[in-house]
Amino acid sequence: MTTGVGFVVALLSLACCSTTVAGQFSASFWETWGYYIQLASTKPIDWNATIGLQDSGQVQESCYDQSVQLHTDMVTGKSYAIQMLDSSGKFNPTGLFEGQLNDVGSFKGCRDRVKDAPDIPADMKPMYCIVLWGGIPPELTETTGVQVFTQGLCVPNTCNDSDVRLLTGTGLLGIKPMPSWIPGVVLCQREEEYASYSVAAIVAITIVSVILLILFISTLYELFINVCFSEERMKSFTSSKTGRFFLSFSVYSNTKKVFNTYQPPGQLPALHGIRVISTLWIIYGHTDSFASASATINNREKVEFYSEWWAFIRLSMDKSVDTFLLLSALLVSYLFMKQLKKNGGSFTGKDLLLHYLHRYWRLTPVYAFLIMIYACLLDYMGTGPAWKNFGTGCDTYFWPNLLYINNWFGGGLECFGWAWYLGVDMQLYVIAPGLLILLYKKPKLGLALMITLLTGSMVASGLIQHFLVKMLGQEYFTTVYTVTFTRMGPYMVGLLLGYILFKTDRKVPNTRRTKVLMLLGWVLASSTALLFVVLVDQSPAFVTFDRTMFSCAVAWVVFACSVGYGGIITEFLSWSGWVPLSRLTYTAYLVHPIIMHVYVMSLKALLFYSATNWWFYFIAYSFMAFLCGFVASIMVEFPFFGLEKLIFPQRRGRDRSKASNHVTSEAHDNQDLELEEFGRLRDHQVDHNDVKIKGPMEITDSQGHQPTNTCI
Repeated sequence: MTTGVGFVVALLSLACCSTTVAGQFSASFWETWGYYIQLASTKPIDWNATIGLQDSGQVQESCYDQSVQLHTDMVTGKSYAIQMLDSSGKFNPTGLFEGQLNDVGSFKGCRDRVKDAPDIPADMKPMYCIVLWGGIPPELTETTGVQVFTQGLCVPNTCNDSDVRLLTGTGLLGIKPMPSWIPGVVLCQREEEYASYSVAAIVAITIVSVILLILFISTLYELFINVCFSEERMKSFTSSKTGRFFLSFSVYSNTKKVFNTYQPPGQLPALHGIRVISTLWIIYGHTDSFASASATINNREKVEFYSEWWAFIRLSMDKSVDTFLLLSALLVSYLFMKQLKKNGGSFTGKDLLLHYLHRYWRLTPVYAFLIMIYACLLDYMGTGPAWKNFGTGCDTYFWPNLLYINNWFGGGLECFGWAWYLGVDMQLYVIAPGLLILLYKKPKLGLALMITLLTGSMVASGLIQHFLVKMLGQEYFTTVYTVTFTRMGPYMVGLLLGYILFKTDRKVPNTRRTKVLMLLGWVLASSTALLFVVLVDQSPAFVTFDRTMFSCAVAWVVFACSVGYGGIITEFLSWSGWVPLSRLTYTAYLVHPIIMHVYVMSLKALLFYSATNWWFYFIAYSFMAFLCGFVASIMVEFPFFGLEKLIFPQRRGRDRSKASNHVTSEAHDNQDLELEEFGRLRDHQVDHNDVKIKGPMEITDSQGHQPTNTCI
């Protein structure tokens, strides 16, 4: 009789919109319901071990009692218990040899449906857990790359993670996949943990709200003075510190700056295109790596993808980071040499302090803002079977990021893990002034030192790869990949390239010999780039040369385009459409893994891998990365560019008021890049009274000339 009542309750709760008349159940329904009851009745449970866990106190009494009650109610056919069984993953080998070693069950069924069952006990609340089972046959691991079986379970929330691990091991909770398999990591998601906002989340929401309020007021301020006052009267508002503060936060002005495609004559060509393409390359690579963190039903096909000839597009994506190091160093070097020349070779302690302070101010506010969003609000952005599989690491280890030493904190201690690059770049930026001053004043000695550092970086990479990674089995990522001195090669190439462009004034003789040499350079650079991108190898010899040689190839592209021998490549990379995207690459780089995490970890079903699917994911991620990057830039990055001019003194040799039509910006840093001849600058002084300051990083003179700014 009890079982029959269970059937009725189940029909009403599971199929409330069924067309069958109450009490008239189809034969297939009875068959399905009976299958679940039989499944619960026949599952193997080691009762001796289960009772022993309870007697020894290894399992909480409340958890044990409710787990036993759940099993009993499954056998008797109560609807809530059958729904919990239905929401749990089972081991039904389908596609097992294709890598489908997972069954995450029904997350929504467990979290949202079970609690509405009419026969659920008052003290029984469902909880969704992920259990990772060890013991996978090595033959399957070898062909599919999967080392654990991922199972979703719907269990009583009185159990903690340890309880779930022990009781799944005895077979009481869920359906044990294989008798010999052992439960390992257990990750349970407790709704009560996110029922209310934490103090950190409240603080973060308050900060975001204050910023939005300032943006709203500032935008209204600009629109008000534009509509209500004459041009002469407007000057008194826009030139005051209060006015400049509000204009710094104006969404209207900053949006115009982002989408301004004007490219003044004399700026370094090709950088915008290279920067955007490199960012897209990074996003494509992370599209694959973030999807690997979730359950994919055809892992074997994904593993086989890496043997395809075109898999180098994904496998070599890390070369894009070397491109950013190259561009960053190039512009640091070129700007610094221009500054030294303008100051007669003088560089004081105050100049050095402002040099570092400027860099920190430009990079850190939006970086810290996104870390705050990631650390304090990510938990509330979604839910899903895999949501607990990924921790931010920012609760304790956010401070190394703000000091730019985070690349030395690996092994699970890192916060905002993909930002290791910023630590490397900042540390190399710190040592750059000493190298560049030496190169400016004693070129031979400076050149020898930089070549020594470049060579040492290459040799160190190969030796570490051989002895620590290959022989001792240490992790490549933390031992070689994110280490500053192994990444020094591309940066040194960039510093030397900036010096060469400075010394040659970006001009080469227009002779037949020059044309032959430039053509030969293109052939060598193209061959080198293809070799080190298409060929993917982790041998010490390859690791010694790959990053530096690839950087040399990219450096040649920049040099050739800068001296007028880029042809159609220059036209493509200097396309005005790259400019707005180039300004957003820094924030897009910072924000895109957050977007990927929220999407992938919120998936309620397994992913099917195919190259086509991954390309569609890549396009969607890229769009969202630049869109969210735009929002971050408008909210924080551009306003702080404007505030810098109000707070800090101008650096010597970087007079923005004279940079009317010859400005671009440093990668990551938005430094003004004075590209006109200094003789022409002296002949073309701009009257300060003719300059209209329209907001951060935008100045127009009385002739309407307008500089641009870019950032990674």
